[in-house]
Amino acid sequence: MRMKKFGILVPVVTPCDSQGQVDTQGLISVCNEMTGLGCKGIFALGSTGRGPWFGREDRIKICRAAVSAKKEDTTIFAGVMASGLNDMLENAKAMADAGADIAVMTAPGYFDYSQEEIKNIFLRFIDQSPLPVLVYDIPDFTGVKLDEGLISDLVQHENVVGIKDSSGDRERFLSLLDHFKARDDLYVFQGKEVLLGESLLSGASGFVVSLIQIDPLPFVRLWEYAQAGNQKKVSEIQAYITRLQDCVTECMSRRPQTSTLFRLLGLALKSRGICENTSMPHEGELPGWIEDYAKQCVEILRESHKIL
Repeated sequence: MRMKKFGILVPVVTPCDSQGQVDTQGLISVCNEMTGLGCKGIFALGSTGRGPWFGREDRIKICRAAVSAKKEDTTIFAGVMASGLNDMLENAKAMADAGADIAVMTAPGYFDYSQEEIKNIFLRFIDQSPLPVLVYDIPDFTGVKLDEGLISDLVQHENVVGIKDSSGDRERFLSLLDHFKARDDLYVFQGKEVLLGESLLSGASGFVVSLIQIDPLPFVRLWEYAQAGNQKKVSEIQAYITRLQDCVTECMSRRPQTSTLFRLLGLALKSRGICENTSMPHEGELPGWIEDYAKQCVEILRESHKIL
């Protein structure tokens, strides 16, 4: 037996118009590009998609748009993140009604919780969720990192399909892969760009990273070469992806607000004619030098095409 494989799950941006209203056609275009290249999952309303920003009516609209772009072999994941259990459950019910296949849940934000409290919240949600659940560990946003023991407990539940690890903890991720290597009913996704190559060669089910929207082709080829066991090609492509991450990190060190990342992704998508805008009116005019970084990011991955 070996760990269940999935492939690439794309945490899609949520395109908006100049008034901050959801651009459903733009979202559908993003989804179509990704699934057209072989990505097997669309993750709507995640961190990259500004999930917690939107009210339930907009969340339903966004989820339905993603579902409308679904191909026969596409799985739709929908974020249900909220600060309280009742809202999480209501979000999950709304996403189920909108056609999502899997609910994605993080630890609740705002308050400070112990690991035991987080476990209890997760289990109460998982017990009542109308959808199967992907556990999502993203301490950069929640302010808390899930213990490995807590993750091990949660994935024993029959309604949990797996874990997305965006902690950036290499050793913890490799430990999870080793611990769950015989679980052919469980997904373990890597959520950090710099760890993709090693994670895939070590048996990860797939990956979920926002920067795939800069240029999806290198990421698709990375997955394909990893499944073929071509370590040389994986290493070569990973080097470009690491350069890309370094460029993004440098940009965000100058302006660490999350809207910087949204702008980078939006500019790259616009350069390919996929969608027009991912910024919100409250962000105002962002520095022009962000566009220079976006061009650098696009160029780094364009260079990688020569080895694909």
